[in-house]
Amino acid sequence: MAKKFDPRTFLEKSIIYNTYQYIVGGVRARRLFIENDVSVKANQKILDIGCGPGYLIDFLPEVDYTGIDIDSNYIKTAKERYKDKTFYCTSIEKFNLEAPHTFDIVITAGVIHHLDDVQASTLFELAKKALKPNGRLVTLDGCFLDKQNLISKTLLKYDRGKFVRHEDEYFYLASKHFNNVSAKIEDKYFHIPYSLIIMNCKN
Repeated sequence: MAKKFDPRTFLEKSIIYNTYQYIVGGVRARRLFIENDVSVKANQKILDIGCGPGYLIDFLPEVDYTGIDIDSNYIKTAKERYKDKTFYCTSIEKFNLEAPHTFDIVITAGVIHHLDDVQASTLFELAKKALKPNGRLVTLDGCFLDKQNLISKTLLKYDRGKFVRHEDEYFYLASKHFNNVSAKIEDKYFHIPYSLIIMNCKN
C-alpha cells in the first residue's frame, strides 16, 4: 500500500519554510515575539533551542548567540547566513552544555509542540541548567483554546508538531521545572488567525 503523501514535508526545506512563514506572517510574528516578549539587551548571552535557520537573529541586537537544532539543512543555512554566530546540529538530549549557568536568556520558538512530555521535560531541564540564577526561558508555541477561531484550530490540528497542547498543559509542564512561570495568549502576531502561548519561566 502506497504511503499517504503529507504536504507538510515540503516545509522541511529551508527556502520553502521561509517562504511559507513570510506569507502567513511568520517573519512579523518572530519580530513581535523578540520585541514584546523576549526583550533582549545588547551583549547578553543567548541560547536558541530549536533555532531552525536562525532567523530570530535578524531581530536581535548584537549578542553572544548559540543556536542548536536537530535538522542539518537548517543548521547549514544558519551557518552560511550568520557566520559570526555559533550553531550546533544536535538533539536536546545530546547537546553538550560546556558552560552551565552562563546564559541570560534561553529561547524556544515553535519547539515544545514538537516534543512529547518526556522530551519537553528534557528541554526545560537543559534550559534550567543553561541559565544564570536570574536568567529567563521564553517559549512560543501554537496553543489550543476552549473557544477558538475555527481557522486557528484547524491550522493547529494539522501543524507539523504532533503535540500542540492547551494552555494549562504547557503551564503544567513548565511549572514542574521552574518556580515562576507566567503565560499569555497571543492571536495577532500572524497575518492569519493563529493562537500562540508565550511563557516566561524563571527560578
